Amino acid sequence: MIRIVFSLIIIIAILILAIANKVEVPINYLFGMTPPQPLYMILIGTFVAGGLVFTIILLPAWIKDKMEIRKLRRSLQKTET
Repeated sequence: MIRIVFSLIIIIAILILAIANKVEVPINYLFGMTPPQPLYMILIGTFVAGGLVFTIILLPAWIKDKMEIRKLRRSLQKTET
């Protein structure tokens, strides 16, 4: 339930930013510039890229924890029987 509320808050915030920031801006990289794009598209792209990096960084630890929990549950079941 908390995840749904948090997700809705983030989606509403992104929509508000999209409505308020329709200005087209270029992105300056070390090797050049991109053509002008709407600012809200850049913000959404940055948000998605950050979420992907966050997931990639935390996924191995999450999988390791899940495997450890499964191992401990099996051990507990064996000791109970």
